[in-house]
Amino acid sequence: MRFVPLLFALVGCTDLGEWHLPDDEVYRGEVIGDDVAGCVTGDVCSFIRRGFPASTTLELDFDPTSATSTPGTISTTGEPCGPTFDDTPLLPIAALAHDQLGLYDFPGPDRVRNFMYTARPSSGPLAGRDPMIFVSLVRSGEVEVRVIAGSGQTDCAPDDCAAFGAGACDFFGVFPLTEATR
Repeated sequence: MRFVPLLFALVGCTDLGEWHLPDDEVYRGEVIGDDVAGCVTGDVCSFIRRGFPASTTLELDFDPTSATSTPGTISTTGEPCGPTFDDTPLLPIAALAHDQLGLYDFPGPDRVRNFMYTARPSSGPLAGRDPMIFVSLVRSGEVEVRVIAGSGQTDCAPDDCAAFGAGACDFFGVFPLTEATR
């Protein structure tokens, strides 16, 4: 019985360095959430996605070995009104190192580790706002990123640049990412 705690300790250890990519690679993927059939401009067009049109691609430059200091940046492309993120730094939340929330987990065995960050874009529709960024390292070597800004009640048409420019749109996006060359 003395070996049971040691066994659990060994099974729980994971080298986060395996998610560290070479300088010429990033994690990249498109937002999930198909448009609802019959979607009309101005209506909610996806049951899950807000703010990001279906064509939005997110790139994550992430180093999990620096997760509490300088974890990396995010960028988006494919948005008609311009990028939401443009090499925007992920900002660690210092208090999470001393709170149980810093150990949050999703149900299921596939996620190895989850991180929560904020970001402060200097331009684009979230300029001056602090969206929450959730990064999940998945056992397959992939990464999932969730972006949340606002309550999700205000969904803007993807081409309503005036609403995006005024900061009137909420955002929610789930991005499954895989390794890609820059």
